[in-house]
Amino acid sequence: MGIFSENDVKVIQTHLEEMIDPVHLVFVKSEKNCRYCRECRQLIMEFANYSDRIYVSVFDFEEDSKEIQELNVERVPAIIPMDKNMTDFGIRFYGIPSGYEFQSLLGIVLQISKNKVGLRDELKTLIARIQKPMTIQTFVTPVCSYCPSIVRLIHKMALLNPLIKAEMIEVTEFPELGKEANVKGVPKTIINKTFEIEGAIPEDQFIHKIVENFT
Repeated sequence: MGIFSENDVKVIQTHLEEMIDPVHLVFVKSEKNCRYCRECRQLIMEFANYSDRIYVSVFDFEEDSKEIQELNVERVPAIIPMDKNMTDFGIRFYGIPSGYEFQSLLGIVLQISKNKVGLRDELKTLIARIQKPMTIQTFVTPVCSYCPSIVRLIHKMALLNPLIKAEMIEVTEFPELGKEANVKGVPKTIINKTFEIEGAIPEDQFIHKIVENFT
């Protein structure tokens, strides 16, 4: 039995028809202490079957240590979206992007494929002002309907500025990280482990907050 319903498949395929260039999804799994690796792999493989422009590579966290080190993957399951040239944009899905969060996976695939980031020029200019390395972590759950808007926004920021890394962390899969970050509700975003943004705020406010505090 597939993960997606018949109606879901029709919607997904309609969106994937917009793809222009191929997209490569790198999936990192583990046979040890990874509760959702099997489900995450099933989701990725099933998703990739809906377009001949989506390619998947699978690595094992323990066995493929050289590749894992090069990819700088810290936990599993992990998904890394790349373009046709295997460009690493610093975007990481940590945890299965199920429920509402599947929107974020579909969104980044389309953005990379079409080489198009839907942000106003003034916001792109602000993002370009960030001149030091930045890691943005957004904690989510699959049932949070507000979370994808923030995850997709940090993806856009990473696509626009190579100094920015964007991580989606599914907090129920990584409760120790949620406890460390004092996550009481989602979405919660933490920048460089020092600055926090609670909730799903408008993209212009989100970007302004970050730029004001890190430039």
